[in-house]
Amino acid sequence: MKVALVVDDFALNFGQGRYTVELARRLRPHCELHLFCNTFQAPPEPGFVCHRVPCWRASAITTSISFAACAERALRRERLDIVHAQGMSCWGADVITAHMCNAAKYQKMPPLSWRGRLFPWLIIPLERRFFRHRRAGHLIAISQRFAKDIIAHYGWNKPVSVIYHGTDTDSFRPPESAAIRQALRRESSLPAEAWVWLFMGEAVKGLREAIAQLVNFPQAVLLVVSRSDFAPYRALAARLGVDLRVRFWGVESAPVRAFQAADVFVYASRYDPFGLVVSEAMACGLPVLVGQDIGAAEWIVPGQNGLLCEPDVPESLRAQLAWLAAEPARARQLGLAARQTVIAHSWDACAAQTLAVYESLLRERDGGQSPPRNGAATAR
Repeated sequence: MKVALVVDDFALNFGQGRYTVELARRLRPHCELHLFCNTFQAPPEPGFVCHRVPCWRASAITTSISFAACAERALRRERLDIVHAQGMSCWGADVITAHMCNAAKYQKMPPLSWRGRLFPWLIIPLERRFFRHRRAGHLIAISQRFAKDIIAHYGWNKPVSVIYHGTDTDSFRPPESAAIRQALRRESSLPAEAWVWLFMGEAVKGLREAIAQLVNFPQAVLLVVSRSDFAPYRALAARLGVDLRVRFWGVESAPVRAFQAADVFVYASRYDPFGLVVSEAMACGLPVLVGQDIGAAEWIVPGQNGLLCEPDVPESLRAQLAWLAAEPARARQLGLAARQTVIAHSWDACAAQTLAVYESLLRERDGGQSPPRNGAATAR
C-alpha cells in the first residue's frame, strides 16, 4: 500500500505536526510511506520517502492556500493508493484528519482585531468548500464534539471515524520522586512550597481566565508555557496585582519538564477540537481542570480522573480550584486516575485505527465503488 501523509510541517512541537510524526513512525512497517511537507523539523526515519512542498509563508492564509496548491501538483506526480491530508493541506485527499473547524472556533472565541477577523472571513468559506470536495471518502475526527462541528458547519455527509490523538506515556510520565519535582522548580525559579498551576498552549485558550483566578488564591503561582504574545497578559497580571506570581516561560522544547514541576493543569478553554496538552498533562499524573466543551473533556469523568468548568462562568473555575486546594490528597488521586485513562489511548492504537480506515477504503475500491488514485493498482 502506497500512502501519502500531507502536512505543512513535519514537526513535534505543534498538534498536526506531532500527529503526523507519531502516525508515520507507526505506519511505516505496514505501507510504503510518502511524506509531503514544507519543512522536516523532525528528522525523517529510514523508510520514509520525503517530498518537499514549497509554499509562501507570509501569513497563515498564504501558507494554507499556497501549500495546498503546491501539494496537489506534487501528488499528481506519484502513483498512490491513499492520500491522507492533515486539515486543508491538499484538495485531492482520500482521507482527511480534521484538526480544526474555524467556523466553530470563531463562533465561540470571536477575534477582537480587524486582522484577527480577516483570517476567518477568508478561510471559513474555503474550509466549507474543502469538506464538500467529492474526492475525499472518509473523515477522521479527533473527538466526538469535533465530528459534530464539521458536520454542522461544513456539511460533511460521508463516513466518519472518531480516532483520538495518542499520547506518549513513556515520555510523558510523573516525576520519579518529589526531589526531581523540587529540582525542576528551582530551575524554573518557582517557590518550593507554592501551589503551582500550569497553563500550556495558545493564550486564547484560557490564559486570561487562569490569571484572573490568582486573585482568589494567594498561595498559587501560575507557570505559562506558550508561543503567544504575552504583552496583554502581562498587563492583565499587573493590573490585578498578581504579576509577581505569573512566570511567563515562553516556548519549552521539553514540555514534560513543565508538567512535572506543576501541581495542577488549568486549561479553561472555550474551544479546542481535542487538546493534546490535556492528555499529556494527564499522562504526567497531573489533576486537570479543563473547559467542559473541548474534545479532551470526553475523557474526563468529573471527580474521578479530572474536573470540568464553564470558562464563561468565573465562579465555576474558582469553585473547582477551591476544591483542589482543599483536597490535596484527592487531587493526587485524580492525577493517578488520569494517567490510567490516557494509557488506553496510545499512538499505537491511533495508528492501528487509522490503518483500518485505509484498508476499508481499499476494500471499497475492490468492490468497484471508486477507482484507484492515479491509476495505481489497489493494494492487497
